[in-house]
Amino acid sequence: MQKKRFDLPSNRVIYSQTMEYIEKEKTFLLFKGNNLDAFIESSSYASEKGFNLIGIDMKTPGLKDHLKSLKKHGQRRFGVFCVSSKKEARIAINAGASFIFSTHCDRGIIRRCNRETVFNSIGCLTPSELAAANEFGARTISIFPCNKMGGVSWFVFLREIFPKLRFIPTDKMNPSEASRYLREGAYAVAPIIDLEITKYPIGLIEDFKTIK
Repeated sequence: MQKKRFDLPSNRVIYSQTMEYIEKEKTFLLFKGNNLDAFIESSSYASEKGFNLIGIDMKTPGLKDHLKSLKKHGQRRFGVFCVSSKKEARIAINAGASFIFSTHCDRGIIRRCNRETVFNSIGCLTPSELAAANEFGARTISIFPCNKMGGVSWFVFLREIFPKLRFIPTDKMNPSEASRYLREGAYAVAPIIDLEITKYPIGLIEDFKTIK
């Protein structure tokens, strides 16, 4: 019996959809943890609640095989965060990642994502890193880990220096903190939900639907 073939949307189509989701939802949900089943359960619930920008930690065991399985069946539903090298970016993109968040400013990651037309948010904390990422062609800047560096006050400081850049504060945060970032002009927010320590991720997911 001939296996059924699925037509995958192109990278350009996925990129366009991602941009539309950002404009509408303003929130990436990034799930961290060592249990792939916990991610699948939480991400399925998030999807049911209307979230379309869902990411999984690059270090999650079984990540690559899970993304490849989805891709094989015609789905490219998830992005990948904590990408730390151009090799990891290549692996994630080839497996079917819909977007990439990096841990730091890396020219190779930016070039790979831009060449493949994959949405990228590049990890930066300092003005020098921001300037470099912008020069390298980063699509957006992930202030990571934003709360450990000073939270909203640090974001406001960086935005005053680089008012034209698109910032996505990225870290563990509650819905109230996420709302503050958006009110201060963040392009989007990317809360990290640690499934190893969050006792009730479903409730937290519901709370993030209320942010403005």
